[in-house]
Amino acid sequence: MANWKDDDLFSGRGSPAFMSPKEPAIMLLRERYSESFAFTGGSRENQVHLFLIKLGLWSLVLTLTPRDLEYIQPDVSKIEMPDALRIVEDALTGKNTVVAERLDASVKKSLERIKQKLGEFKR
Repeated sequence: MANWKDDDLFSGRGSPAFMSPKEPAIMLLRERYSESFAFTGGSRENQVHLFLIKLGLWSLVLTLTPRDLEYIQPDVSKIEMPDALRIVEDALTGKNTVVAERLDASVKKSLERIKQKLGEFKR
């Protein structure tokens, strides 16, 4: 593994987080789960990550890939931020129940990971 000083994420050169409260997908996430969320570009060009943020801790919820776009357009090879936002918005408005179920389960797991980390800090 590369030195952490050379890692873009830890050196401040990582992709910025998209957290706009005016974005419909983020508003729907906040409405449904009563938590804060952020989208970031993945380490590879064809990934977008969705994170849950609670008490300053970030927990990965989903990594969205071109495969998640197949219900919209088959044989897509790249996913970008607007695509990821659309996938989540469609899921939370009932247009994609498969991703909605995935989101529910993933958010639950993310909250459990944060709770576990908080328990470690309290020791």
